[in-house]
Amino acid sequence: MNTYFPLEEKNIKIHGRTVERSPLALFWTGSGIELVTDASELHFELESGFDIYEQWIRIEVNGYSSVRMPLGTGVSDICVFRGMEKRSMKHVRLFKEVQPMGADCDSYLRVISVKADGALYPVGERPYLLEFIGDSITSGEGLGGRRGLNEWVPSVFTTEKHYVLETARLLDADFNIISQSGWGVYSSWDNNVTHALPKIYPYVCGPQIGGIAEALGSREPYGFGGRVPDAVIVNLGTNDANAFKEPAWVDPETGKKYKLNTLDDGSFDPADLKKISDAVKGFLKTLRCIHKDAYIVWAYGMIGRPLKDCIEGAVNEYIAESGDRRAEFCLLPDIEDEWIAANEHPGRGSHAAAAKTLAGFLRERLT
Repeated sequence: MNTYFPLEEKNIKIHGRTVERSPLALFWTGSGIELVTDASELHFELESGFDIYEQWIRIEVNGYSSVRMPLGTGVSDICVFRGMEKRSMKHVRLFKEVQPMGADCDSYLRVISVKADGALYPVGERPYLLEFIGDSITSGEGLGGRRGLNEWVPSVFTTEKHYVLETARLLDADFNIISQSGWGVYSSWDNNVTHALPKIYPYVCGPQIGGIAEALGSREPYGFGGRVPDAVIVNLGTNDANAFKEPAWVDPETGKKYKLNTLDDGSFDPADLKKISDAVKGFLKTLRCIHKDAYIVWAYGMIGRPLKDCIEGAVNEYIAESGDRRAEFCLLPDIEDEWIAANEHPGRGSHAAAAKTLAGFLRERLT
């Protein structure tokens, strides 16, 4: 068996934000490695740890899931296949199935090595790189279970039939995911203003503060080097809308209360809508400053559309104020009853519909 190390082997393609440190740490949903081999036997040597939330992985061989499983603590030898025909080419991809867990910063996943009784060959470049920024929808929450299962456990997260992967497949694109369940553009579902994606976007993996994850580089500033995204797709706002229905969040350090409010008639307080609108415009400015040539799309609407006018209006205001003609709002198909999966989140039908909409939208603008 030949042993290959991801950061040393040019024919192993690395996906997702990480740090160039061996073994290779995988932080975000959908991060992983990709390779092409003529081996008859292939193994991944992985290291995993957790205190609360175990790490799940999924492995595709020639586009089909062959392995989906949780990992225990310590080093695991995962046999991807054995006894296959020698010299036939196999396209293999390892995905991290779960998001980074901010409540368990001792949860981590690292790729130590790839072992094969054959050679590795170039994966090849895809024409586009797409970056997706989102919440639980983009983390794949619920997609791993059927409706009626309402448990916040790692097994309900998956990348299989995920709208990001399906959009990328339809466009023959690579992708990165930056997402956190419950988070928003201004605040999380429970009015926590520290749980806003723009606040952690500049870091390798901002939600994981302390523990083993930080020792592996989670809180290091991300350099935004390497390949530049052709499009950045933001899918945020669902949790900001939910915050209007929740009690105030109290900052434990300052004692200050934060609450998005509704008026007596049940409508959103215009002053609080402005907070969200300002957050949308501020994040668009940040993204444009970092990604000067990318097409920026604010996608919204997979679980209701209560903030459509606010978000779409904010995007249009940003365009008018900045003159940026490579930014746009995209309304996604709303969830239908038969599309609901675990934790009342979008299932495969919803993800497929969103992918079809986004792929069509992006194809017109990137080609």
